[in-house]
Amino acid sequence: MNIIIAMDSMKSALTSEAANRIIADIVTTRGHHALSFTMADGGEGTAEAFMSGQSDGEWCHVVTVSPAFKKIEAKYGWVPTEKTAYIDVSAASGIQYASADTHPLNRTSAGTGHLMRDALDKGAQKIVLGLGGSATIDGGIGLVTVLGGQFFNRRGERLQGCGADLGEVAYIDLSLLDKRLANTTIIGASDVTNPLIGENGAVRVFGAQKGLLPDEEIAYDEAMQHYLEVATGALTSEAGDGAAGGIGFALRFFLKGQLQSGATMLVEANQLQEALETADLLITGEGRMDSQSLMGKLPITLARQAKAAKVPVIAFVGGFEGDVAAVASEGIRAVVPIVQGPVTIPEAISAAATNLAAAVERTFILLEWE
Repeated sequence: MNIIIAMDSMKSALTSEAANRIIADIVTTRGHHALSFTMADGGEGTAEAFMSGQSDGEWCHVVTVSPAFKKIEAKYGWVPTEKTAYIDVSAASGIQYASADTHPLNRTSAGTGHLMRDALDKGAQKIVLGLGGSATIDGGIGLVTVLGGQFFNRRGERLQGCGADLGEVAYIDLSLLDKRLANTTIIGASDVTNPLIGENGAVRVFGAQKGLLPDEEIAYDEAMQHYLEVATGALTSEAGDGAAGGIGFALRFFLKGQLQSGATMLVEANQLQEALETADLLITGEGRMDSQSLMGKLPITLARQAKAAKVPVIAFVGGFEGDVAAVASEGIRAVVPIVQGPVTIPEAISAAATNLAAAVERTFILLEWE
């Protein structure tokens, strides 16, 4: 069989490239032809996925700040011939920097702003920002502050640029916003379509996974609503504005950027649709497949492409929770959880490579059974 392998990363366990390699080694040993694509959907590993297809790309290391305003070093991808930067929000503002002693209210996206400013200093004419894996819910004001935006409270005091400032914003001054942004194409590659506020917004949907307590969500969402109303004069936002704790909104509204499906962007960049024309099977997967996967995450996006090309799909996942029929209707013939029995999350992460290999072996024994 001609098999396309296009795994998303399994957070903290396997990168897309590593997961692809494990699967490719097994299927080629069994006599099949494998074609692998490093992929992402706007979440963790997006910059790496874009950079994998660049022969003259380089990684730039920058001293910046973590969500807790602590000095760190982060990297982003730079393609000088195209004057394009590929930046993951998670590189400087990721959930890996979150800790129990740093409340989401006190976290900032400023670190990502520093990476963007460094790219502008290099002459970037295009910045692609992967909007997944953030630890912040600051509406992007930390990022915008670093780029020259100013947010003031009712007393005329300039705000620091963190989540706690959302309900305090009384006036926004963009007169000092970096002028280079006007001539720079900015694209937010997102894996979600959530708006900024409300039941499906940044706070109510993603707050808990970033450490927000249930009884804090209503007040925090009201603060986000206040921020939105001061910025736009209305209480409506667009699909994707809630990505990365509201960075999606900041990119679109303050920086005049575009929000696009990260998965779709990478499918097009890799010309994967053309590869499907001669494929017999597509293998994809992610760390956890659930109801959010149906909102634009990589495996579903790929499955829709494969379904149109009449190519069956198998998804290997760390865990599955959701509607099997809904997933099947998108074109995924089988969802194969790789975890073998009850384990803790740390145990599952440490055994991910072994478990993935075992799951692939079992699946192909079944596929090849006569």
